[in-house]
Amino acid sequence: MVLCWGITLCGMSAAHNFGGLMAARFILGSFEASVAPTFIALVQMWYRRSEQTNRNAAWYSMLGVVNIFGSLLSYGLAHIKSDVLHSYQIIFLFCGCLTVAFSVVVFIFLPDSPMSARFLTTDDKLIAVERLRMNQQGIASGEWRWDHVKDCLLDGKTWLWVSLLTAISIPSGGISTFGPLIVKSFGFDSFTTILFNMPFGAVQMVATIGGAIAATKYKAKSPILAILCIPPIIGISLLLNIEYIPKNRGLLLFAYYITSVYPAISPLIYSWSGQNTAGDTKRKVTTGMLFIGASAGNIIGPNLYKPSEAPHYTRGLRSNLALFCVIIILVGLGVAWIRGEIVDTAASRILADHLRTVLNRRHAAERVRMGKSAQVVDLSMESNKTLAKHDNAVNDGKTAGTVGDKAFDDVTDLRNEDFIYVY
Repeated sequence: MVLCWGITLCGMSAAHNFGGLMAARFILGSFEASVAPTFIALVQMWYRRSEQTNRNAAWYSMLGVVNIFGSLLSYGLAHIKSDVLHSYQIIFLFCGCLTVAFSVVVFIFLPDSPMSARFLTTDDKLIAVERLRMNQQGIASGEWRWDHVKDCLLDGKTWLWVSLLTAISIPSGGISTFGPLIVKSFGFDSFTTILFNMPFGAVQMVATIGGAIAATKYKAKSPILAILCIPPIIGISLLLNIEYIPKNRGLLLFAYYITSVYPAISPLIYSWSGQNTAGDTKRKVTTGMLFIGASAGNIIGPNLYKPSEAPHYTRGLRSNLALFCVIIILVGLGVAWIRGEIVDTAASRILADHLRTVLNRRHAAERVRMGKSAQVVDLSMESNKTLAKHDNAVNDGKTAGTVGDKAFDDVTDLRNEDFIYVY
């Protein structure tokens, strides 16, 4: 897919009209669609749940690096004088050839799974798989399970993740498309606008990695998700209320840059979903649905902005502002669903009786029914230091293991009573 993406990108330089460019762009999107879901599958295949958030943030933060160095690259390549090629054709060819070359690296060095990794010994492969036991998510089975598909479609969590990712992708699609035009409306020329996208990427990278580190440290993604919505809300509010005149350029750029915190939200949603989904087929179907939601959001987002509304793009910005508020509400509902707890208010009592029986509480009740302990120690979210202490306690006979007997069975999270949901 990486190879085909690079070839298509090179081919885009041959487009001579809008129709040809859009046809190539459609094909390009088809190949690109496989990349991020594959990254998520690889992270789930190699790392414990406590490690997955930082790993997802690591690859996702490269979008920030692209905004930084890509802006410099585009700025430089666009200044190349050629009687044969336009500047955009030079950019397409350079990036396309670079991608084609990297596809060879991917083919040679990227393993399909821990068991097929050539850089691991036989014992190392067993350790790489065994350390995933506490995830309670199984490993890559290579078998398509329709019962997993059914569980995925009937699981309320799936639609919560899809709604969250769609909600964040709508502002993402709009701001990423019209962001340079918004900056240009502050009074900068086209080339300067490219360079002013570099701080946008820096903020994006810092927010993505910082949000992941905080979520890992406090073992909770939901409050970090809610907090990450606040800077964009402030930034968009400023853009809606500040007059677009030269003397306000600094404040307008500040508003635009703090809005750029929003990309840090998506990898946390991917991690939140991935850490709460078990079963090989269910994980893959869930990830696929997430990216359908993301793609739908990216289609909707740019259509909220009209060129006739330039430079303020009031309708688009107001819609984005409302969606960041919606994300905070959805995060709160997700926590309530996972924990099975609702704040005792008049409005919430209607749902309380049902929600108190879901997910973690439901699994605890099932363990009791099967003669197991209601309380399970979730080691998959612990640090290596804590795990070492636990292993010493087990060896001393002070405690017992709590992994369960379905850890490597290809069952979904809903059907494994030992699975612990995280929020």
